[in-house]
Amino acid sequence: MSASSKVQDLASAVPVPPSVADIRVEPSKLLEVAKIVEDQVDALQDKLLTRLDQLRIDTPANDTVSTHATSVWNELVADGDASYAAQVKAYVAGLRSLVKQLRAAAKDYKTSEADRAAAFGDRGVHRA
Repeated sequence: MSASSKVQDLASAVPVPPSVADIRVEPSKLLEVAKIVEDQVDALQDKLLTRLDQLRIDTPANDTVSTHATSVWNELVADGDASYAAQVKAYVAGLRSLVKQLRAAAKDYKTSEADRAAAFGDRGVHRA
């Protein structure tokens, strides 16, 4: 069995970070929700900057077992394209994308409201 297939076998044991799901937000609250998500993403990003580097380990000894175990660990957890670290970074990128989508939706909602108001003109004003 190659080191790559060992990594794949072990990869199923690594927990997957949560993914972004469909959410419903009241249109008037879009910017508020975007700010809350952005604040949380910034806090997560700060923690990740200090902690993701700690996932990579050095080989404790020069024997075959230590060398292979360290290599597989680093590939699975810290360095690989499908590593836990890469998945967490992708999750953060997904949350940043969500913030952009919420802000775009808020802008579209405001534009749409303004267009509707203009279409109705002064119908809201009643003169006696």
